[in-house]
Amino acid sequence: MINCVIMCGGKGSRLHTNSIVKVEKPLLELKNKSLIEYMIEALQNSKKNFNIYAAVSKNTVKTKEFLKSRYCNDITLIETTGSGFSNDYLIVLQFFKDREIKRKNGIQDFVDNKILFLPSDLPLISSKTLDEITDLYQGNPSIAIVVDKKMFIQNDFVPSTFVTEISKVDYCYTGISILDFHTIAGLEHIDQIREVPAIMNNLELVYNINTIDDLKKAEKFIGLL
Repeated sequence: MINCVIMCGGKGSRLHTNSIVKVEKPLLELKNKSLIEYMIEALQNSKKNFNIYAAVSKNTVKTKEFLKSRYCNDITLIETTGSGFSNDYLIVLQFFKDREIKRKNGIQDFVDNKILFLPSDLPLISSKTLDEITDLYQGNPSIAIVVDKKMFIQNDFVPSTFVTEISKVDYCYTGISILDFHTIAGLEHIDQIREVPAIMNNLELVYNINTIDDLKKAEKFIGLL
C-alpha cells in the first residue's frame, strides 16, 4: 500500500480576496462536488491501494468536520498548524517518523515506503495520472512534479511562483511530491530533504483552483469532456 496525504490546511488566501467566497477552499464546489471530493474519488478509484490521510488545521475546521462525518472509516486526519505548506509538510513527515519509531519499538504501526503528497485544489487529476506518478522511478528520496510554465500561461492560469529551470525552460511546481520514506526516516533533521523535479506536462495539473475565475475555467473544461 502507498500512503497519500492530501494537504488541506492552508488559508486559501488568494481565494478569499473575493469577499463573496465564505467557504474553505477544499469544500469549494465544482459541478456540485467539493474540490477535496474529486481528489478522494480519484484516489479511491486508482489501481493502487492507498492509505489516505488529510492534513487539516485551524484554518479548515469545516473541512475536518466534513471528512470526519463523510470519510471517518476511510481517511486518517493529521493536525497541522496551517502556517504554511512547508511547515505543514514537516509536521506530516514527523507524524510518519513517529510511527516508524513506534514500529521499531515493537508497536505495530508500520509505515509503507512511499508517501504521496497532494494539494486539495487539483480537482481534475485522474486516477490514471495518480498511478503514473506513483510508478515513477524513485531515483531520489523525494520527487516533486513540475509542469512547463508555458502550459499555465497558454490556458490562462497564473503560474506558480515556485519555479525551477531545466534545460533553459521554466517549470512550475504543482505541490505534488512522492517520498521514499524509509530513506529519509533516518535523517537527524527531516527538513534536510532535497526534492528533485520530475516533469509531467499534463493539463490536469494546470487546473489548480486558487480563484473563482479558476473555478469557472475548470467548469468549462469539464463541460468539454
